Amino acid sequence: MSPISFLKNFLGHVSLLEKLTFINNLAVTIRAGLPVSKALNVLTKQMPNHYFRKIIGEIAHNVEEGKTLSESMAPYKNVFTPIVVNMVKVGEESGELDKTLEYLGKQVARDYNLIRRTRSALIYPAVVGVALVVIGYIMFAFVLPKLTATFKAFDTDLPFLTVTIIKIVDIVSHYSILILVMAVGAVFAFLYWRKTSNGRIILHRIVFAIPIVRILVKKINMARFTIIFSGLMRSGMPIVEALRITANTMTNLYYQRALSDVSEKVKVGVDLVVALEKYPKLFTPMVTEMIQVGEESGTMEKVLGEVANFYEADIDDTMKNLSSIVEPVLVMVIGAVVGVLAVGLILPIYSIGQNI
Repeated sequence: MSPISFLKNFLGHVSLLEKLTFINNLAVTIRAGLPVSKALNVLTKQMPNHYFRKIIGEIAHNVEEGKTLSESMAPYKNVFTPIVVNMVKVGEESGELDKTLEYLGKQVARDYNLIRRTRSALIYPAVVGVALVVIGYIMFAFVLPKLTATFKAFDTDLPFLTVTIIKIVDIVSHYSILILVMAVGAVFAFLYWRKTSNGRIILHRIVFAIPIVRILVKKINMARFTIIFSGLMRSGMPIVEALRITANTMTNLYYQRALSDVSEKVKVGVDLVVALEKYPKLFTPMVTEMIQVGEESGTMEKVLGEVANFYEADIDDTMKNLSSIVEPVLVMVIGAVVGVLAVGLILPIYSIGQNI
């Protein structure tokens, strides 16, 4: 077993790509004429992720005992989201489970591609940032102390910048282990804190306070909303239930709350577009106006699909532009840090030379 597979099994993690593969393969096997329980047993043997394999095996066992596939999936909320469970339920009730699974696979694939494109654009700056921190730590903890010790040996006045660098180097070199432990502890504490309710509220509030990040987050959530909501509506799900499930699948807390409130208002008779217009900072005029057109023309699913296509293309362009902007900014930051260190360490050489 590879280290990645072992880690997945240990942590009980199932990636979105593994879920997508499972849904597509299940659709193919059912379309081929296999009963659901038999199809699940076949897929169990092919699943490399031992944690996911165990879950599929338990689902197959429950189906063999008489439960429906959606009922068997429902307890595994950390693997199968409400949209998956409910669309499977719709497919079972309509007698077209294979077609529903095929369409669900397309929807999950769009969501997967959306997340993949976003992560791909952030990988480069993240890698450069981590590398910069690691190299900086090594320099200040192990390399620069030898150089600054030479400057201290000369009885001469050093420039202010050099004195500042020496003080920072002394602190880092003397407490290097403590700083490393504190840094690692801070990272794990942050990862834990951001999953708490207070952490999510504060982080999402910060996100919406940064103009460029706010625009990107808004586009991503608009794409997810239209992709998921249109898929649920096309499967024949009632609009209130579709809104509730969409709210549960949104990763941004503000969109979760907004869509939950919208579903409650639609439930008591408020038009969808009127309920969405209450949140102009979250839902763009394009979305609300297109939904109004869809409501009036009876083509809601088609209109939402077109909006989703628009935002997917828009996110692609935004990510490409973001990469073009981030690269020179990182180069300037790295150049500035190197320049400050170079000036701070070259100036004393002239001072010492003059005194000699």
